[in-house]
Amino acid sequence: MNIEINNKIISEKKNLKAKSKDYLKNFEKIENYIKQEVEEIEKLKKSVIPEIDFKEICNKNDQIIKNIKKRGCVIIRNVFDDRIANEWNKTLENYIVKNNFFEDQKKKEGLDRYFSDLKSNNPQICALYWSKPQIEIRHSEEMAKVKRWLNNLWIYKHNEKEVFDPNRELIYADRFRRREPGDDSLGLSTHCDAGSFERWTDDAYQKIYNDIFSDNFENYNPFDARYRNETEEFEAPAVAHVFRTFQGWTALTTQGPNDGTLQLIPIAKGIAYILTRALLDDVPENELCGSKPGRALSINKDYHSLLLRGLISIPVLNPGDTIWWHPDVVHAVEDKHLGKNFSNVVYVGATPYCEKNLDYAKKQAKKFLEGKSPPDFASEDYEVNYKGRMKLNDLSNLAKKQMALEDWI
Repeated sequence: MNIEINNKIISEKKNLKAKSKDYLKNFEKIENYIKQEVEEIEKLKKSVIPEIDFKEICNKNDQIIKNIKKRGCVIIRNVFDDRIANEWNKTLENYIVKNNFFEDQKKKEGLDRYFSDLKSNNPQICALYWSKPQIEIRHSEEMAKVKRWLNNLWIYKHNEKEVFDPNRELIYADRFRRREPGDDSLGLSTHCDAGSFERWTDDAYQKIYNDIFSDNFENYNPFDARYRNETEEFEAPAVAHVFRTFQGWTALTTQGPNDGTLQLIPIAKGIAYILTRALLDDVPENELCGSKPGRALSINKDYHSLLLRGLISIPVLNPGDTIWWHPDVVHAVEDKHLGKNFSNVVYVGATPYCEKNLDYAKKQAKKFLEGKSPPDFASEDYEVNYKGRMKLNDLSNLAKKQMALEDWI
């Protein structure tokens, strides 16, 4: 890291310590909470992650909502019919093969360095964004309904001013994972997205986490959206410049534990442990427990062994099921795929309508029209001349609004 960033980290860590009457006791209080949460996860194991069926999401269910806000994640079953999901999976495979994607990929290896400092190698993620299945999943009425429900779990209004509109959605075009059986080298270590060192140094992030640093951890609400639309991210490929209420993906194949799939630490307030751990005296004054600008937020055994005890693999998901997790929730991908079938997903997050997201969506729309990679990702631009790429005339009216190609009324 350069001198300017080093000095910034040193300065901000001093300021954050000063917010607490005793930063060591503050950490101890948070550590005790995390220990209790981890022990509960170890006891409950597979039943920890809340689940709900797509048909039930509009029914009042206070217990499910309470669990989601505690765990920071949820599985929504049967969002899409499995027959349709299977067809999408086949169509994506054909899209890859007929356009010689893997040959193109070899020519551009190394452009995306976002995960380069994590323990495992880059996951088997395809840097493609504009295929028919991806567009149809992102812009479906089913997905719009899911995301409205998820967005409304947040506190999005303060003093009559909305941080975001929970009932209008903008789209964050992302990639898809296609992991082959037997793969033992393409996992992804524990991390958080949506910023790394920014979580300590950015003014808006400091406001978001103020209760954590200033001895008011019990009052910290991970689902309060204030200031989350004001964060400023370090410029680097694959660093998200949007506010997602939830990250997520849609399953295209059946997958579960040992199938090279997703792992979560289902503690919505777990970020408090990560943030305050970096202020302890055993961490060098110019370091943040391994987190670096332009990289994913690192959660590692050297500093976060207690939290890592809470890491669990998700239960079996079937084609058409979806899973969602809070942007502060620690997640990973299993190192080994020991199953017999492909473990395939399409990444779709919840990106509600707000100025921050609209600014990005407008930039993204220009890339879509050209068939290029979205602004947040390395400029690999594979799809410019791909056969079967979705274009403007292929989009529904809803899709055009979500892509900021038409105004919401």
